[in-house]
Amino acid sequence: MTTTALTVVKTRRWLVLAVVLLCFLPAAIDVTILTITVPTLARELHASPPELLWTVDVYSLLMVGLVLVSGPLGDRIGHQRLLLAGLAVFSVASALCAMASGPLTLIGARALLAIGASMIIPATLALIRQTFGDGRDHAVAIGAWSAVAAGASALGPVVGGFLLQHFWWGSIFLVNLPVVALAMPAVALLLRNKIEAERQPWEATSPILSIVGFLGCAYAIITFTHDGVGMVEVAVPAVLGLAALVLFVRRQQRTPHPMLDLSLFRLPGLRAGVVASVLPVLVMVGFELQLVQYLQFVEGLSAEEAALYLIPMPVAATVAGPVGGMILSRVGRPRADVPAGLLLAVTGYVLVASGTVVPLGLALIGFGHGLVQMVASNLIMSTAPSAQAGAAAGIESVSYEAGAGLGIAIFGTVTAVIYRSLLPPGTSTSPLEAGTSPETARAFGEAFHATTWLAGALTVATIFLATPKSPAAHAPSGDPA
Repeated sequence: MTTTALTVVKTRRWLVLAVVLLCFLPAAIDVTILTITVPTLARELHASPPELLWTVDVYSLLMVGLVLVSGPLGDRIGHQRLLLAGLAVFSVASALCAMASGPLTLIGARALLAIGASMIIPATLALIRQTFGDGRDHAVAIGAWSAVAAGASALGPVVGGFLLQHFWWGSIFLVNLPVVALAMPAVALLLRNKIEAERQPWEATSPILSIVGFLGCAYAIITFTHDGVGMVEVAVPAVLGLAALVLFVRRQQRTPHPMLDLSLFRLPGLRAGVVASVLPVLVMVGFELQLVQYLQFVEGLSAEEAALYLIPMPVAATVAGPVGGMILSRVGRPRADVPAGLLLAVTGYVLVASGTVVPLGLALIGFGHGLVQMVASNLIMSTAPSAQAGAAAGIESVSYEAGAGLGIAIFGTVTAVIYRSLLPPGTSTSPLEAGTSPETARAFGEAFHATTWLAGALTVATIFLATPKSPAAHAPSGDPA
């Protein structure tokens, strides 16, 4: 290949990456963009606390099961076609969300939005693997993808805050439409559709078990804090959810063509990557939901003021991905990058929990999580053989969405339990009324700081669970470890 032809090939690869990241951006932002709208939705749609949590959480929880279908589907029909279909569904669902007349309608439209996003996210990861192979450029490309993932999660409330200040709440969904309108022709013209030679058979039971499992567990966690709820209403969905997850795992282990290839978990690098994806995302997304409520309920900030307050997180998270990708492509040291990023995040949580230099704390949280997300994505995608790029993308997507969905449910529940325990007798226990009196504001403030300490503790635990055990932890593909 001549020098000119090689230059053209390399230029095209980076153009493909730019298009893929443009497609991924709205799907990633929508994980957290609703968090800052909680007070607005409660007021405009008369939504109850459980309806609000489900509006925020149904998006991530449904995707946990849906990506099990869409990842292998991309191997069968081609990931470019899958991406185009996902963008089309995502745009229709965004318009339906914006026009929702009540909380139940919005929850249903968010579920459709999850269907579109479940096609987009694994397709973008698989296309990066197909385009960049296993070389050093792959680490840089995954670093850019991770920057969008981590940065968009932190950026969601910021974008939502600015839109709420100047437009009505539905604008947070309509903003997706021009992005999709720009992305779809670029995908059709620039990306190639590659169909894998080996096509695995489909079955519907596995994704249904996964969805039932995560929704059941999340329902039990969220319902636990509601007034007038008995133990039966909590125990039944919890048992059903756990049973469904156990059956799902057993089915994947026994079927000759699993939708989530658990045999990949035999690779130490992939296992470390999954833990480094699930737990930090769980902590950051859960923490961010409580932070935006604290800023509005306790500090009395408007949506736009709260958005400005949050800016250090997405800026730092966006910078961390490319920086970490370049470092990893040169020195290949995930064993050092994972604990380093987590320690930065722990320092940030301590600063926020103690009320000391909070903007610096938010920046450290964003940079630390952005760095870890990059390493986790690289470990997962570079460990799996190239023929299983779709399966690896499914695992990465499941890890990310499971962390986000459970983080919202767990941190929302913990904050609510602590908040109610601190209220004087006879006071309304709804977190939506946290700013209506000095007593409720003080109680919610203390609950927020307690959950922030919890975020720091969970991040410390992740250091011991997610650090790859050996320099060659994700070795077989040839990427530096």
